[in-house]
Amino acid sequence: MDLSHLYYVHPSDHPGHILVSEKLNGTNYSSWSKSMLHALRAKNKIGFIDGSLQPPSEDKQPGDYALWARCNSMILSWISNSVESHLSNRVVHATFAYKIWEDFKHQFSQQNTPTIYQIQKQIASLSQGSMTVSAYFTELKHLWTQLDAYEDPVICNLMVMDKHHEQREQYRIMQFLMGLNDVHDTVRTSILMMTPLPNIHQTYSFVSNHEQQRQLTSEQHQQSPSDNFSLATAAQTRNSTQRCDHCNREGHTIDNCRTLKYHCSFCDKRGHTDDRCKIKNGTWVPNPNRGHGNKNGRQQRGPSSRPVHAAHAT
Repeated sequence: MDLSHLYYVHPSDHPGHILVSEKLNGTNYSSWSKSMLHALRAKNKIGFIDGSLQPPSEDKQPGDYALWARCNSMILSWISNSVESHLSNRVVHATFAYKIWEDFKHQFSQQNTPTIYQIQKQIASLSQGSMTVSAYFTELKHLWTQLDAYEDPVICNLMVMDKHHEQREQYRIMQFLMGLNDVHDTVRTSILMMTPLPNIHQTYSFVSNHEQQRQLTSEQHQQSPSDNFSLATAAQTRNSTQRCDHCNREGHTIDNCRTLKYHCSFCDKRGHTDDRCKIKNGTWVPNPNRGHGNKNGRQQRGPSSRPVHAAHAT
Protein backbone atom coordinates (compact mmCIF):
# COMPACT_ATOMS: atom_id res chain seq x y z
CA MET A 1 0.00 0.00 0.00
CA ASP A 2 1.15 3.52 -0.81
CA LEU A 3 2.67 5.20 2.26
CA SER A 4 0.53 8.31 1.66
CA HIS A 5 -2.71 6.31 1.61
CA LEU A 6 -5.15 7.25 4.37
CA TYR A 7 -5.56 3.60 5.33
CA TYR A 8 -1.83 2.98 5.64
CA VAL A 9 -0.64 1.86 9.08
CA HIS A 10 3.06 1.92 9.85
CA PRO A 11 4.49 -1.42 11.10
CA SER A 12 5.53 0.28 14.35
CA ASP A 13 1.99 1.51 15.08
CA HIS A 14 0.00 -0.57 17.55
CA PRO A 15 -3.06 -0.12 19.83
CA GLY A 16 -0.90 0.40 22.93
CA HIS A 17 0.64 3.65 21.61
CA ILE A 18 0.35 6.73 23.86
CA LEU A 19 0.38 9.68 21.48
CA VAL A 20 0.58 12.55 23.99
CA SER A 21 2.21 12.93 27.39
CA GLU A 22 -0.69 14.84 28.97
CA LYS A 23 -3.92 12.89 29.38
CA LEU A 24 -7.33 14.50 29.09
CA ASN A 25 -8.75 15.13 32.57
CA GLY A 26 -11.66 17.45 31.75
CA THR A 27 -9.92 20.78 32.45
CA ASN A 28 -7.15 20.64 29.85
CA TYR A 29 -9.17 19.95 26.72
CA SER A 30 -7.71 22.82 24.71
CA SER A 31 -4.05 21.84 25.06
CA TRP A 32 -4.88 18.11 24.91
CA SER A 33 -6.85 18.39 21.68
CA LYS A 34 -4.09 20.40 20.02
CA SER A 35 -1.48 17.80 20.99
CA MET A 36 -3.68 14.98 19.70
CA LEU A 37 -4.27 16.78 16.42
CA HIS A 38 -0.54 17.19 15.86
CA ALA A 39 0.05 13.50 16.50
CA LEU A 40 -2.82 12.31 14.29
CA ARG A 41 -1.87 14.71 11.50
CA ALA A 42 1.66 13.30 11.55
CA LYS A 43 0.12 9.85 11.02
CA ASN A 44 -2.22 11.13 8.26
CA LYS A 45 -5.32 10.17 10.25
CA ILE A 46 -7.11 13.51 10.71
CA GLY A 47 -9.96 12.39 8.46
CA PHE A 48 -10.98 9.73 11.01
CA ILE A 49 -11.75 12.28 13.75
CA ASP A 50 -13.15 15.23 11.77
CA GLY A 51 -15.73 13.02 10.05
CA SER A 52 -14.45 13.74 6.54
CA LEU A 53 -13.40 10.10 5.96
CA GLN A 54 -16.64 8.14 6.23
CA PRO A 55 -16.59 4.33 6.23
CA PRO A 56 -17.08 2.62 2.87
CA SER A 57 -19.91 0.18 2.38
CA GLU A 58 -19.19 -3.09 4.14
CA ASP A 59 -21.21 -4.98 1.56
CA LYS A 60 -20.03 -3.27 -1.62
CA GLN A 61 -16.42 -2.58 -0.60
CA PRO A 62 -15.53 -5.15 2.03
CA GLY A 63 -11.79 -4.79 1.45
CA ASP A 64 -11.78 -1.02 1.88
CA TYR A 65 -14.16 -1.30 4.82
CA ALA A 66 -11.78 -3.70 6.59
CA LEU A 67 -8.88 -1.27 6.11
CA TRP A 68 -11.00 1.65 7.35
CA ALA A 69 -12.23 -0.31 10.39
CA ARG A 70 -8.66 -1.25 11.31
CA CYS A 71 -7.57 2.40 11.29
CA ASN A 72 -10.70 3.50 13.16
CA SER A 73 -10.13 0.93 15.91
CA MET A 74 -6.45 1.90 16.13
CA ILE A 75 -7.38 5.56 16.65
CA LEU A 76 -9.99 4.68 19.29
CA SER A 77 -7.28 2.78 21.17
CA TRP A 78 -4.92 5.77 20.93
CA ILE A 79 -7.62 8.11 22.27
CA SER A 80 -8.40 5.67 25.10
CA ASN A 81 -4.72 5.63 26.09
CA SER A 82 -4.65 9.46 26.08
CA VAL A 83 -7.49 10.11 28.56
CA GLU A 84 -7.88 9.55 32.27
CA SER A 85 -9.43 6.28 33.45
CA HIS A 86 -12.82 7.79 34.27
CA LEU A 87 -13.13 8.87 30.62
CA SER A 88 -11.65 5.83 28.91
CA ASN A 89 -14.78 3.71 29.47
CA ARG A 90 -16.68 6.00 27.10
CA VAL A 91 -14.05 5.44 24.44
CA VAL A 92 -14.15 1.65 24.83
CA HIS A 93 -17.85 1.54 24.01
CA ALA A 94 -17.61 3.98 21.07
CA THR A 95 -18.01 2.76 17.48
CA PHE A 96 -16.58 5.70 15.55
CA ALA A 97 -13.51 7.76 16.44
CA TYR A 98 -15.05 10.99 15.18
CA LYS A 99 -18.11 10.48 17.40
CA ILE A 100 -16.11 10.26 20.63
CA TRP A 101 -13.97 13.19 19.46
CA GLU A 102 -17.08 15.31 18.99
CA ASP A 103 -18.42 14.11 22.34
CA PHE A 104 -15.32 15.29 24.23
CA LYS A 105 -15.34 18.59 22.35
CA HIS A 106 -18.96 19.39 23.20
CA GLN A 107 -18.50 18.44 26.83
CA PHE A 108 -15.21 20.13 27.70
CA SER A 109 -14.65 23.01 25.28
CA GLN A 110 -17.56 25.02 26.78
CA GLN A 111 -15.81 25.13 30.15
CA ASN A 112 -13.16 27.42 28.64
CA THR A 113 -15.62 30.23 27.88
CA PRO A 114 -15.06 32.25 31.14
CA THR A 115 -11.29 32.03 30.72
CA ILE A 116 -11.49 33.09 27.08
CA TYR A 117 -13.66 36.04 28.14
CA GLN A 118 -11.09 37.20 30.69
CA ILE A 119 -8.23 36.97 28.17
CA GLN A 120 -10.21 38.83 25.51
CA LYS A 121 -11.07 41.51 28.06
CA GLN A 122 -7.38 41.96 28.96
CA ILE A 123 -6.46 42.27 25.28
CA ALA A 124 -9.20 44.85 24.65
CA SER A 125 -8.10 47.03 27.59
CA LEU A 126 -4.34 46.76 27.03
CA SER A 127 -2.55 49.87 25.75
CA GLN A 128 1.08 50.96 25.58
CA GLY A 129 0.89 53.67 28.24
CA SER A 130 4.28 54.04 29.94
CA MET A 131 5.64 50.82 28.41
CA THR A 132 8.12 50.72 25.57
CA VAL A 133 6.92 49.33 22.25
CA SER A 134 8.88 46.14 22.93
CA ALA A 135 7.33 45.60 26.37
CA TYR A 136 3.84 46.36 25.07
CA PHE A 137 4.19 43.94 22.15
CA THR A 138 5.57 41.21 24.43
CA GLU A 139 2.62 41.54 26.79
CA LEU A 140 0.18 41.41 23.89
CA LYS A 141 1.86 38.32 22.43
CA HIS A 142 1.63 36.60 25.81
CA LEU A 143 -2.13 37.13 25.87
CA TRP A 144 -2.47 35.92 22.28
CA THR A 145 -0.60 32.74 23.17
CA GLN A 146 -2.95 32.12 26.08
CA LEU A 147 -5.94 32.66 23.82
CA ASP A 148 -4.58 30.28 21.19
CA ALA A 149 -4.42 27.53 23.79
CA TYR A 150 -8.20 27.76 24.28
CA GLU A 151 -9.12 28.24 20.65
CA ASP A 152 -10.89 25.36 18.93
CA PRO A 153 -8.58 23.73 16.37
CA VAL A 154 -9.44 24.46 12.75
CA ILE A 155 -9.72 21.17 10.86
CA CYS A 156 -10.20 21.89 7.18
CA ASN A 157 -8.32 22.12 3.89
CA LEU A 158 -5.19 24.20 3.56
CA MET A 159 -6.87 27.02 1.64
CA VAL A 160 -9.45 27.61 4.38
CA MET A 161 -6.79 27.35 7.09
CA ASP A 162 -4.61 29.91 5.33
CA LYS A 163 -7.56 32.29 5.05
CA HIS A 164 -8.34 31.82 8.74
CA HIS A 165 -4.75 32.56 9.75
CA GLU A 166 -4.63 35.62 7.48
CA GLN A 167 -7.78 37.08 9.06
CA ARG A 168 -6.48 36.41 12.55
CA GLU A 169 -3.18 38.08 11.66
CA GLN A 170 -4.96 41.22 10.41
CA TYR A 171 -7.12 41.34 13.53
CA ARG A 172 -4.04 41.19 15.76
CA ILE A 173 -2.30 43.90 13.76
CA MET A 174 -5.30 46.16 14.43
CA GLN A 175 -5.19 45.31 18.14
CA PHE A 176 -1.50 46.17 18.32
CA LEU A 177 -1.87 49.47 16.44
CA MET A 178 -4.94 50.59 18.42
CA GLY A 179 -3.08 50.26 21.74
CA LEU A 180 -0.09 52.38 20.68
CA ASN A 181 0.43 55.87 22.10
CA ASP A 182 -0.50 58.88 19.97
CA VAL A 183 3.16 59.70 19.30
CA HIS A 184 3.12 56.81 16.82
CA ASP A 185 0.23 58.23 14.76
CA THR A 186 2.43 58.83 11.74
CA VAL A 187 3.83 55.31 11.43
CA ARG A 188 0.42 53.84 12.37
CA THR A 189 -1.24 55.68 9.49
CA SER A 190 1.53 54.63 7.10
CA ILE A 191 1.08 50.96 8.02
CA LEU A 192 -2.70 51.10 7.57
CA MET A 193 -2.21 52.59 4.10
CA MET A 194 -0.05 49.65 2.96
CA THR A 195 -1.55 47.15 0.51
CA PRO A 196 -1.29 44.38 1.46
CA LEU A 197 -0.78 44.87 5.17
CA PRO A 198 2.59 43.70 6.56
CA ASN A 199 2.52 40.76 8.92
CA ILE A 200 2.50 41.30 12.67
CA HIS A 201 6.28 40.97 13.05
CA GLN A 202 6.97 43.48 10.27
CA THR A 203 4.43 45.85 11.81
CA TYR A 204 6.21 45.64 15.17
CA SER A 205 9.54 46.27 13.45
CA PHE A 206 8.24 49.44 11.76
CA VAL A 207 6.88 50.86 15.03
CA SER A 208 9.97 49.88 17.02
CA ASN A 209 12.26 51.61 14.49
CA HIS A 210 10.07 54.73 14.69
CA GLU A 211 10.40 54.74 18.47
CA GLN A 212 14.19 54.44 18.30
CA GLN A 213 14.36 57.24 15.72
CA ARG A 214 12.30 59.54 17.95
CA GLN A 215 14.52 58.83 20.94
CA LEU A 216 17.65 59.57 18.92
CA THR A 217 16.24 62.86 17.63
CA SER A 218 15.18 63.87 21.13
CA GLU A 219 18.64 63.20 22.53
CA GLN A 220 20.25 65.30 19.80
CA HIS A 221 18.01 68.29 20.60
CA GLN A 222 18.45 68.11 24.34
CA GLN A 223 21.67 68.88 26.17
CA SER A 224 22.26 67.93 29.76
CA PRO A 225 22.95 70.66 32.37
CA SER A 226 26.55 69.47 32.56
CA ASP A 227 26.93 70.05 28.81
CA ASN A 228 25.56 73.60 29.13
CA PHE A 229 27.86 74.30 32.08
CA SER A 230 30.85 73.06 30.10
CA LEU A 231 29.97 75.32 27.18
CA ALA A 232 29.55 78.34 29.46
CA THR A 233 32.82 77.62 31.24
CA ALA A 234 34.62 77.28 27.93
CA ALA A 235 33.19 80.59 26.70
CA GLN A 236 34.14 82.33 29.95
CA THR A 237 37.66 80.95 29.79
CA ARG A 238 38.01 82.04 26.17
CA ASN A 239 36.79 85.58 26.93
CA SER A 240 39.07 85.96 29.96
CA THR A 241 42.11 85.41 27.79
CA GLN A 242 41.13 88.21 25.39
CA ARG A 243 42.21 91.82 25.90
CA CYS A 244 41.43 94.87 23.81
CA ASP A 245 44.41 96.92 22.62
CA HIS A 246 42.26 100.07 22.44
CA CYS A 247 40.52 100.23 25.83
CA ASN A 248 42.78 97.75 27.62
CA ARG A 249 39.78 95.78 28.90
CA GLU A 250 39.39 92.00 28.99
CA GLY A 251 36.66 89.97 27.33
CA HIS A 252 36.99 91.23 23.77
CA THR A 253 39.44 92.26 21.09
CA ILE A 254 39.90 95.56 19.30
CA ASP A 255 37.77 94.22 16.42
CA ASN A 256 34.75 94.03 18.74
CA CYS A 257 35.48 97.03 20.94
CA ARG A 258 32.26 98.97 21.52
CA THR A 259 34.14 102.08 22.62
CA LEU A 260 35.85 102.21 19.26
CA LYS A 261 32.86 101.25 17.15
CA TYR A 262 29.98 103.23 18.71
CA HIS A 263 29.46 106.92 19.65
CA CYS A 264 26.32 108.54 21.11
CA SER A 265 25.58 111.98 19.72
CA PHE A 266 23.15 112.68 22.60
CA CYS A 267 25.46 112.35 25.61
CA ASP A 268 28.71 112.55 23.64
CA LYS A 269 29.97 109.26 25.06
CA ARG A 270 31.40 106.24 23.31
CA GLY A 271 30.39 102.58 23.64
CA HIS A 272 26.75 102.95 22.63
CA THR A 273 24.44 104.66 20.17
CA ASP A 274 21.58 107.13 20.58
CA ASP A 275 18.86 104.45 20.60
CA ARG A 276 20.51 102.64 23.54
CA CYS A 277 21.47 105.76 25.53
CA LYS A 278 20.25 105.41 29.12
CA ILE A 279 20.44 109.18 29.70
CA LYS A 280 18.22 109.80 26.70
CA ASN A 281 15.81 107.02 27.68
CA GLY A 282 15.65 108.18 31.32
CA THR A 283 16.98 104.89 32.74
CA TRP A 284 20.42 106.14 33.82
CA VAL A 285 21.21 105.65 37.54
CA PRO A 286 24.43 107.11 39.00
CA ASN A 287 26.84 104.54 40.42
CA PRO A 288 27.84 105.69 43.95
CA ASN A 289 31.05 103.67 43.77
CA ARG A 290 32.29 105.63 40.78
CA GLY A 291 33.63 109.14 40.77
CA HIS A 292 31.64 112.00 39.29
CA GLY A 293 34.41 113.07 37.02
CA ASN A 294 35.72 111.39 33.93
CA LYS A 295 39.31 110.71 33.17
CA ASN A 296 39.73 114.18 31.64
CA GLY A 297 38.52 115.86 34.84
CA ARG A 298 35.29 117.06 33.29
CA GLN A 299 31.97 116.74 35.10
CA GLN A 300 30.10 113.59 33.99
CA ARG A 301 26.70 114.37 32.63
CA GLY A 302 23.54 113.02 34.18
CA PRO A 303 19.96 113.32 33.10
CA SER A 304 19.78 116.89 34.38
CA SER A 305 23.14 117.96 33.01
CA ARG A 306 22.10 118.05 29.39
CA PRO A 307 23.19 121.40 27.95
CA VAL A 308 20.39 123.89 27.57
CA HIS A 309 20.62 126.18 24.59
CA ALA A 310 20.10 129.88 25.35
CA ALA A 311 17.20 131.62 23.78
CA HIS A 312 17.96 133.84 20.84
CA ALA A 313 18.14 137.50 21.70
CA THR A 314 15.33 139.61 20.47
